[in-house]
Amino acid sequence: MLDAVAFIDSPTTKDIAQYANIDGRTAGKLLKNARLIGLVQSPDDNTYVLSQPYPYKGTLDEKRMVVREALLRLPLIRNIRQFMALGNDLQNAMRKAATVVGEKNYDKAAIAPVVTWATSAQVLDLGVRVETLVNEAVATKEARHAEHEHERVAFISHSARDKPFVRKLAADLVANGVKVWLDEQRILVGDSIPEKIAQGLAESDFFLIVVSQNSVSSAWVKKELSSALVHEIERRKVTVLPIKLDDAQMPDSINDKLYADFRGSYDEGLNKLIQSIKAREVVTDGRSSKTSN
Repeated sequence: MLDAVAFIDSPTTKDIAQYANIDGRTAGKLLKNARLIGLVQSPDDNTYVLSQPYPYKGTLDEKRMVVREALLRLPLIRNIRQFMALGNDLQNAMRKAATVVGEKNYDKAAIAPVVTWATSAQVLDLGVRVETLVNEAVATKEARHAEHEHERVAFISHSARDKPFVRKLAADLVANGVKVWLDEQRILVGDSIPEKIAQGLAESDFFLIVVSQNSVSSAWVKKELSSALVHEIERRKVTVLPIKLDDAQMPDSINDKLYADFRGSYDEGLNKLIQSIKAREVVTDGRSSKTSN
């Protein structure tokens, strides 16, 4: 279902059901759960977009990690974990957590499915934290660099309005051996941007930001794409590569970066981008490794 939301431009429930080969009623229930734990948003109550970075064409384990991270960040689950850490059993922790998050008429059956999901994903294990998942992602990247030095992973940050272009770009990158994480720039008040994209960045070698008239008018570029964030991205040994889609002005924080120019020719822009990705050095265990074209 999440593959459908990641790949289709603003899909409806019917679109998602058809793509995932499930019936509409099941798709509706799954989408309700996905909205509840913050994996997707519905801007107009009819179509859906991602609200968390997602490993398009990633492994099943990578996709499960996205769900685990979303559950760990869910206020209800976070409060259940806190009460369990204080010595409450699960049943008491559920009731108290529901009260804290504003549930006036506590109904155990109403929250039981989410708790069951969290239990199966081992999210109620107090030893598991978001930081644990990020550290696991970093370890996975280091192992990948050591064992498969030619493999590259790109994190594509884009405006939802540029989805058709990004869908084509993602498919072409995957066809050329580059794994892809997708992130639609839907930034809400109070969102911590480094936290929101932490796991995706931890697994990635490149941060591709699609600069267009659509994206420069978004809250992400206007307020959030700061020099501090760029520094945080690069601190994780991730190379920032802007993609210029039209004549929109490049944000100041990435104005000094070499960009891939798709304005004149998509094929030329793609070839230059792939060349840059495959020729760029990555760091593993303090040593540089470089792929030659």
